[in-house]
Formats: sequence, structure tokens, C-alpha cells
Amino acid sequence: MPVLRFKAERLMSLIGLKDHAALEDVAFRLKGELEWGPEGEVYIELNPDRPDMYIGEGFARAARGLLGFEAGYTRPEAVESGVEVTARGVETRPYIAAAVVYNVNVDEEYLEELVQFQEKLHDTIGRRRRKVAIGFHDLSKLPSKRIEYRLVDIAEARMVPLHGDSEVTVERVLEETEQGRRYGSISLAGHKHPALLAGGVIIALPPVINSEVTRVEPGTRDLFIDVTGTDAAAVLSTLEVIVAGLSERPGARVGLVKVDAPKVRGVTPRLESRRMEVGASWASGVLGVELGPGELARLLSRARFNAAPRGDGDTVEVEVPPYRVDVLGPIDLVEDAAMMMGYDALEPELPQLRTRGSLDSLTLLARELRKLAVGLGFTEAMQMVLTSPRAVEALGLSGAAVRVANPVQVEYSVLRPSLAVSLLQFLAENQHAEKPVRVFEVGEVVWREGGGVAEDYRAALAFMGEEASFEDVQAPLYSILRILGVAFNAEEAELPWAIPGRAARLLDAEGGELAWLGEVHPRVLEALGIEYPVALAEVSLSAMAGGSGRFRIRGHATR
Repeated sequence: MPVLRFKAERLMSLIGLKDHAALEDVAFRLKGELEWGPEGEVYIELNPDRPDMYIGEGFARAARGLLGFEAGYTRPEAVESGVEVTARGVETRPYIAAAVVYNVNVDEEYLEELVQFQEKLHDTIGRRRRKVAIGFHDLSKLPSKRIEYRLVDIAEARMVPLHGDSEVTVERVLEETEQGRRYGSISLAGHKHPALLAGGVIIALPPVINSEVTRVEPGTRDLFIDVTGTDAAAVLSTLEVIVAGLSERPGARVGLVKVDAPKVRGVTPRLESRRMEVGASWASGVLGVELGPGELARLLSRARFNAAPRGDGDTVEVEVPPYRVDVLGPIDLVEDAAMMMGYDALEPELPQLRTRGSLDSLTLLARELRKLAVGLGFTEAMQMVLTSPRAVEALGLSGAAVRVANPVQVEYSVLRPSLAVSLLQFLAENQHAEKPVRVFEVGEVVWREGGGVAEDYRAALAFMGEEASFEDVQAPLYSILRILGVAFNAEEAELPWAIPGRAARLLDAEGGELAWLGEVHPRVLEALGIEYPVALAEVSLSAMAGGSGRFRIRGHATR
């Protein structure tokens, strides 16, 4: 979760507090964790669903409502800015929106918060700039109010990168700056890269770096903001969050920008609120307290919504500000009402149930298998279901892999189709350990099957040493299955990750697949950087617990 750093005195002044303990209480009630830092700094860890609070003014806006100092939402004053943005042909990053905020009046302290605001939005909504990227510019330094967003040739186009002192090619910016090396490949299309130009001068390379030409510094009065990305809705909502935070500055006004771009035509920011309804009786049932429509409306007003009871006596009509991108439905409004009440005002009540829970057979089986594996000298590894596509490809399982559509990290962008993937990665990272290494893992696997997706709960054993053979996993696997009373038959098999002739498949009493084992092929080991031979076995606990396989657990009758 994002951790924000603020100057304590500035934040308390914005809220209207004089007591440090009161600030801690406010942060806690807003679902934040506060720690005091050196030199009058305060660190607040916030939920990623509240990006509007990633800047001091945004946090203070929520806090003033919580404390009852202010209520409701007031649309910021907006005027025409005269700035126009056109976009064409940027297929790798097609969407753009922009705004101007006057009278921001940047000083040294606020500049630090502004940079932090930008980076926290990049890391959360922006998915590390892949989905959304933000640029702040000094409006007075724009070479022109007519701005183009288009592709430029990286070998020919030139710019002065932020904090640079001379003009260089875009290609050098991508190769030689830290931001270029980190983000330069995100939107690159061959030898072309998206650029923002004002009067023919490059003022930004989204999502990489801004130009020194429009650098924001202490003394900057008015800001021009651009937001680009691969998702039009995310671009527009991010701009609303930014504008809402900046427009809280004393005397600030929003400048509307005329945009002509794919899916974004007209003026931005749109500053459009949404209308929702929530029933007081329904909200009362959710929270377990009696709330009339008037009281619910009052709580939501403190949460900085505009709320009022409707004439039917139960419904509350709510105006949701455009910066509250986290509010997706009425349940989110009820959560905000609970925050305004204080969770300590909700008295827990034991449910009047006369049922007894018990562990299902799959859980019991997994527990028993863990005991047996540990008893045989294996150590348990616990890893995520998300794994590396490189590792999946090395095992020859790419065709079965389920990919994540919008991953946070490329290295964790597929669901493992086999526990062999994660166990081999574990061994690759632990080759320094004393040999032999015996590890096991229990967990879910997911793979493509027949046009759909299949899941299984499995256990796997792996043996790595100076010498490793089929028998090093066959013997412990057979022991486990026999202790559990599972009947099986073995036959030779071809596995994509195993040496031909050194792999087998186990079938249960009715001919269903139960387990797979073999010696890992040298090409797989080489691809993963493993320098020692490895033998591996994998067994389906789902087949044993819920299929035709029967097993025994001491003290339990199971099938």
C-alpha cells in the first residue's frame, strides 16, 4: 500500500488541528496507519483505493469532513484556458486528457508533495506508468497553447530532458537517462515514440520524462497537466483526481482544455459528478445499526458527498464527486458512512447459529501429506500462483498457461499450470544450499483446457543434488500414497519437462490420472539457470480427495 510523507505542521494546518494525537486518530479513522518521522515529518500508509488523498490537500479535505469542520462537495470554479490538445496516430498509447489549474503557487514544500503525488498515482492507478502517466508543466513556459500529441522519430527528434542542460536526440534520452532506461520500452513503436509538442518543441515524452523547457519549480504559479495512457476511462479519472487535489489550493481555479483525441473529445477535465441512491433501511441492515434517511444523509455529507433524503421516506440521493473513483456502488457509500460514525460505534453481535463447521476432506488430505513429506525429510516451500512466463516457457507449458490481462509485473503475469514451475524456480534461487535439497509444495494450479480454464489442488516433491535420479522422488511418493492407502498403477509417460524414458504417470484404480514424476531435462535446467540435476513428482490431491482415489487419515473417515 502507498506510504505518503508529509510535513506534519503543514498537514495539521490544512486540517485545522493543533494536537498530534488528534492527527493520529484522524489517520486511523480514514483507514490509514501513521508513523512519526524525523524533522517534523509524518508517514501515512493509505489504502490504494483512495488516490484523492495522496496529496496533503486531498487528505485534509477528507479529514475536515470526518471531523465535522466541513461537509458536502463544491464543484471547483472553472474557466476556459485557451489551451488546445490534438492527438493522432499514437497507437501504443492513444489516449490523452489535459487540464490547467491556476493559482497553485508552488513553493519548495509543495513541490515535494506534487512530485510524490505524481509518483504514487503512477504506481497505483498508472500501473507503474504502463496504464497511465502524468506530466506537470509550468503553464507560463509553454512555447504555445496549441499542443500536439504524436509519434516522433527517436533518431531525428531532439529535446532538452528534465534537469538537462543541452538538446539531445530522443534516442539518447531513452538510452542515457534513468527514466529512459526504466520506462523507454513501454510505448516505443519501432523507431518512433509518443511526444507532446508545443509550437514544435517537445515538452514531454510520455510516459518517460518531461522537458526542461516547462520544468515546474518553486515560484511556478499556474500548472498545465497532461495525462496519457492505454485506457481512456483511467486517463480521465486520473485527471479528475489530480485536478481535485490541486484545486484545493487557496484561490485556485480550473482551466478547461479543448481536447481532440481518440475517445476524448471536448473539454477536460469534465468535472462531472455521478448520481446514486442508497436505501437507509438497507444500509442499516448492512451495518447492524438503525439509521434513518436523515442521519445517513448527514454521515455521507461528512464523507464529502452531497446527500439528501428523497420524498419516499427511505431513499437517500447522493452526488458522488468525480475524484471519488473508488465509489462503484451503494455498498461503498455505506462503508463511508461507517467511517464517519467510527467503527468503534458498531457493536459486534454473535450470530445465533447452531451449526458446526468442519474441515473438508481436501484440507485434511493436504495436512496429512505435509506431515508425511516432512517426515521423509522434505522442507515445505510456499509460493504464489502467479509466476514467470519465462519459467513456464522453459518447461514447455506455455500453451496451457493462463495469462493475466493487465499484470502489475511482467515477471508475475501467468498462472502456474504446474507446481513444477514454482518448485524449479525455488531451486534455481537456492542452489547455494547444502545438497541434496529436498522440497515440497502444496497449492493450486490453473491451466487452459478445451476452450476453458481448469483448476486443480496438487502437491509436488523435488530433489536436487550432485546426483539426482527418478528413484529419489519415486520412493517418497510411493511411500506417501501407500501410507494413505491409495491404489495406483504406473506406466511410462512423456512429460514436456522430463527426460524421455525417465518419466512416468500414475493412474488410480479407475484409470484416472493421479500423479506424474520424472527427471528434469537438462535443457529445462539450463534455461532456468539450475546447475544440478533435479527429479520431480507431482500428485493431484483433488483426484485423491474428490475423485476415484481413496485415502486413509487417522481418526477420519474419508473418501
